[in-house]
Amino acid sequence: MERRLLLFGAALTLALAQASAFRNDKCGNTIKIENPGYLTSPGYPHSYHPSEKCEWLIQAPEPYQRIMINFNPHFDLEDRDCK
Repeated sequence: MERRLLLFGAALTLALAQASAFRNDKCGNTIKIENPGYLTSPGYPHSYHPSEKCEWLIQAPEPYQRIMINFNPHFDLEDRDCK
């Protein structure tokens, strides 16, 4: 059975073995993790667009492998001034 994790978020870090990073203007995708990297929302580090919804499906390289996810300490879905 293939292990999957569905995430909603602005910026998160995936850690496995070696460092690599990517930036994407797409909002959501399916990713099979080969190396550590970064997922960011479109336009990061700027705020989400109103009503933006990003869905990421993250797959480990092998069945039953674990994926470590670290959220940026400044992770926020909307501006603090949002009313």
